[in-house]
Amino acid sequence: MPATPITDEHWSGLPLLMCNMDPGLYRLDVHTPMLVVRDDIGTQVEVLNTDGPRVAFRQAPLRFDLFSAGLVMDAVSDRAATKSLVVALPPEWMPPDDGAPDGQIRLRPRYQFVDVELRRLVWRLSTHHRSGEPLGHAYNGAVSRTLVDRIVRLQLAADARHPGSVGLKVEARRVVETLIDAHLQEPLSSAALAARVGMGLGRFLREFKVTFAATPHQYIQQRRLQRARELLRSTDASLSTVALETGFASHSHFATAFRAATGVTPSDYRRANNGSHAPASMVSLAHAQPH
Repeated sequence: MPATPITDEHWSGLPLLMCNMDPGLYRLDVHTPMLVVRDDIGTQVEVLNTDGPRVAFRQAPLRFDLFSAGLVMDAVSDRAATKSLVVALPPEWMPPDDGAPDGQIRLRPRYQFVDVELRRLVWRLSTHHRSGEPLGHAYNGAVSRTLVDRIVRLQLAADARHPGSVGLKVEARRVVETLIDAHLQEPLSSAALAARVGMGLGRFLREFKVTFAATPHQYIQQRRLQRARELLRSTDASLSTVALETGFASHSHFATAFRAATGVTPSDYRRANNGSHAPASMVSLAHAQPH
């Protein structure tokens, strides 16, 4: 793809590029998965190496295309300077997946889709770059991880809708949810969770992803952030205490991850949701861990 990097080796987030196509026919070989979005009408695209029905479409404004590694496409541009923002998705940014042969999620292509949360995350990342990274390198990484997490969860949610997909039974789901919430500080391994519900690891991971549209690692992070929101709303615990109670390595790590996911700082979230707070001394008691 004729794309020019807009970030350099000092950038700590997902690589950002600008694709600028003048009128003409382009043959595109995708080596690294990439997410593409644009603000106006784009090129006519035809995927040449699909196993299913013919895939051809015109890139519409404000819609995403996810091109996976290995795709070969023809793109026809009939307008001057058709520009797209490209977010590269290198393998090292993919979350772990114990159920995959190589332990890593593999992205599949998806075309002309809309997702409001994904658009917010792309906007946060690109705006932070254009603004000179006022929130620091850690924020780039946190937003990038949240963005990748969103892409993966959309894929897993689509998988869960396939006919024949089987999720965890009600009782197994209840046990898993309770165990994860009780061990946010030191999460149990996937193997340990599988053993607790009497399932083999492979089957457990398949059914877990159908049930929660997430890998165990992603779901644990989701529950940590949800628990943090609850503590911020209902207690006057310090941010360091909230970070500790929810399993984050430090106050700084927690604050960066929280802002990347929600768009606001923990302090701003607390002020916006200020209510009747429980004393900080009650936080650990209210979240005592059963064994």
